[in-house]
Amino acid sequence: MAAVAAKPHVLVACALLLLAVGCQASPFWPLEIGYYHDKCPQAEAVVKGVMEKAISQNPGNGAAMIRMLFHDCFVEVRALQETNLQ
Repeated sequence: MAAVAAKPHVLVACALLLLAVGCQASPFWPLEIGYYHDKCPQAEAVVKGVMEKAISQNPGNGAAMIRMLFHDCFVEVRALQETNLQ
């Protein structure tokens, strides 16, 4: 089976989309474009650049980042649910 090569900017966009969707359940961390603009104006550009470089070196890094973000959000939501149940 042949691997499909994806462009780094497409993978970064997908990762950010999944992060936005996955973390919407947490009311304590409003995820939005420009969230760090006042405190760290270059944050989004730096993250984008680092992710593009990592994905260009190894396309599997995009999937690894999505998995990490999904599981991190899942753990935070689960911990919040358990706290509210007590």
